[in-house]
Amino acid sequence: MPYDERHMPSKEYRQRLIEELVEHEFVSTQAEIAEHLARRGIKVTQATISRDVNELRLVRLPAGNGQHRYRSTPLAAQEDVLGELAQRFKLFVRHLDRGDNLLVVETDEGHASGIAYVIDKLDREEIVGTLAGQNTILVVCRGIPEAESLLAEFESLLD
Repeated sequence: MPYDERHMPSKEYRQRLIEELVEHEFVSTQAEIAEHLARRGIKVTQATISRDVNELRLVRLPAGNGQHRYRSTPLAAQEDVLGELAQRFKLFVRHLDRGDNLLVVETDEGHASGIAYVIDKLDREEIVGTLAGQNTILVVCRGIPEAESLLAEFESLLD
């Protein structure tokens, strides 16, 4: 999605850029996040970056040699997993489809494996497993009724 200077980028777009940034770059301060966004033409205040970091649940983790870097929060409790899945679906999922007991989840480029990881962490009986490429996840369900139910649940996460 190219940045259009006539419109302020959406919060979702900005947060997607931040998540991509901390996934692929060594970022240790909120000021560095702001600098990276500014290079993309997105000027934001420190307060906005702070809110984004909080909403994305990023944490500063030790990276050795006295340095720290921002990373996504490790998932723990089941309700955290559901919240994380909802957040990632809103930010990165573009299309859902079903064929019999299989769901196809189309994501932005490079986000399929991260979302598949969260789906796996749901640890749900009706999900046999996931397979992720660069922008597509195949979710294998136990049967057609389970796939229909899971598709409806996933679709509700996009609202």
